[in-house]
Amino acid sequence: MFYSSVRALRGRGLHSLQLRLEGRTAISATSFVVRTQEGVVSLARWPKGEQTVQFLVDRGRLETFQSSDLTALATAQVHRATLRLNATAIAALKNGDVDGAYAAAYDAYRMAAEALLARQGLRATGGDGSHMSVEDAVSAQFAAAIEAFAKPTFERFRRTRHTAQYFDPSAAPITTPDAEWAIEKATAALSGAQALLSATPPERFS
Repeated sequence: MFYSSVRALRGRGLHSLQLRLEGRTAISATSFVVRTQEGVVSLARWPKGEQTVQFLVDRGRLETFQSSDLTALATAQVHRATLRLNATAIAALKNGDVDGAYAAAYDAYRMAAEALLARQGLRATGGDGSHMSVEDAVSAQFAAAIEAFAKPTFERFRRTRHTAQYFDPSAAPITTPDAEWAIEKATAALSGAQALLSATPPERFS
């Protein structure tokens, strides 16, 4: 898919094509810069994780959707995540609601992940396992760019949030350090998603 796009660009008579591989940074992606008479166009692709996403779509765990403005949709989701983090998670911890703070931090973390998928025209199909579908798709594609979305972090977050949301007497209680960790990871994920969407937003998945 990536190389076919490169060939297509060359076929349009563009003057030069520079392929740039960026390292493991706050914003890390395979990208290429096309220089034309009109200026510079930067396009971002995420071949990493592409097979995982296709598997999830084929199994009906993710679906594509149409939108006239995927950028606005992703931006709105980031805004929702920011409100959930600041107005709910951080406020809950200040008021001593550790479980509530953890659950709200997870919500903000998941919304940040969903914003990246929304920019690709993707969403979980809902029902049991929908959160895991988001986890699998985002960690496979973006963990190298946003360390907070690493698979082990996502798993710990999701499983502990289940304890906070649905009381389990056999589980260890959530502590203040747990909630602080959750808020820290949600903050990092949200910051990373905002930076990536601003600088090198992923294309629609197809």
